[in-house]
Amino acid sequence: MNTKKLIGFAVLGTTLLLAGCQTTRDHAFSEWKEVPIGKSRFNVPTASNIPVTKLEQSDRNNGQVQNERWELACGQGLVTNAYTFDVWFTPQSEQELADEAQFRDTFETSNVTVLKTYPITSNVNGKAVGYYADAKIGESSQCKVAKFGFRATNGRKIYDNDRGGIDSIVTVVYCGDADFDIAKLTHNISLVDDRDAYAAQVMALTTPACAMTRTKTSGAQGGNWSSARMGTYDRTIAMTWGSKLTDGYLDTKVSLKDYGGTLEFIGPNSSQCKAQLSVTKNDAPTEGTWFANCTKGAFASGTFTLDDKRNLIGEGTDQDDEGVEFTLWIPDNKA
Repeated sequence: MNTKKLIGFAVLGTTLLLAGCQTTRDHAFSEWKEVPIGKSRFNVPTASNIPVTKLEQSDRNNGQVQNERWELACGQGLVTNAYTFDVWFTPQSEQELADEAQFRDTFETSNVTVLKTYPITSNVNGKAVGYYADAKIGESSQCKVAKFGFRATNGRKIYDNDRGGIDSIVTVVYCGDADFDIAKLTHNISLVDDRDAYAAQVMALTTPACAMTRTKTSGAQGGNWSSARMGTYDRTIAMTWGSKLTDGYLDTKVSLKDYGGTLEFIGPNSSQCKAQLSVTKNDAPTEGTWFANCTKGAFASGTFTLDDKRNLIGEGTDQDDEGVEFTLWIPDNKA
């Protein structure tokens, strides 16, 4: 599979991660920052049989929740994790992770077809709850997905009411060339104890070289994401999608949050499409990635910028290497 089609896994995986892990009333997100793979807080680079080619970290709630996302095989997959190092997720979160119907709906809302599911009930560190599954994304039916929680911290945390609840929630999306042993990853993922020793271990791993990607910017005068109107509302998007859709002006349901959002519209072949947006740079000019998936098999991914007039300008390619471009004007946050 052409890896550039799968840049949107960063969008899909991060959206699924952040949508289900709100733990306090202050949901302030820091920007994702790329760091050396050896600085992983969790042992994904060695627990995964698919090589990790990039690591990004962020936090929210003033560091109470530590987020990580690992790119697999130059964009053929993504593993994301939210870790609450001094608290834990609620029993309701555990119940939701244990619900197979909700697991399926989580992915199918993003037009990922979940096939056979497998429950996750344990981890090397003890308690775990959730599922992994075979899946179909677009025209590829050799994909894997997972969403599960587990207890990463050994022993009791600093609060007396700690009853051993899960403190990490992981999301996995993979659609690559090699077979992914996702059961091994879900069972063996754990906190890194000795960070220095682990960094040395990771340096000894064979990591493939990835083609450089470039994000177009609109210059220093670009728009700031905080100036855009958050929430859900209707707009019209101007879009071209190769030979499948030319000069289309599409009614679009826009739903924006501080880390990205979604765009829903009728796309190629009159199919229902949902585009996931993930902001990678909040300050002007805002930059990000997007991944669109449609009900009749079409999918595409690429990058976007926000210009100084709050035009969301996206470009990318679809599964057939045809170009996709769109422009959407976003009202300001006072509208």
